[in-house]
Amino acid sequence: MLARIRRWLRQSPRIHLREESVHDLKSCLSLLDRFLDGCTKYPLEWDDFISWEHENPGIEAIRDRIAALEPLFFSKDDGDKQRALSLFIDERNKLAALIGVPARVELPSNNSLQRP
Repeated sequence: MLARIRRWLRQSPRIHLREESVHDLKSCLSLLDRFLDGCTKYPLEWDDFISWEHENPGIEAIRDRIAALEPLFFSKDDGDKQRALSLFIDERNKLAALIGVPARVELPSNNSLQRP
């Protein structure tokens, strides 16, 4: 029951108007980088991407794989969080290779994913 309510709150159009910031692989990569850097364009930009299915099958596959990491990011185990971050960067770098953008090996020190 709680999962159903949580899903409804995430996907309800009454909560906020979803903005579509991901139109192609390049904009998807840009969003992943903004998320890693802790500087999304608006407060719910990441939620809009991760919570809603995308019509582009390639972007949907990326979104789905990243969404599967979410429980690891919320784990109390720092090892789980580090593994999630590593897998996230791997996904980001696979996408970057597809569009000819350099791989990313480091995160900025102010990254929001590193905060407790």
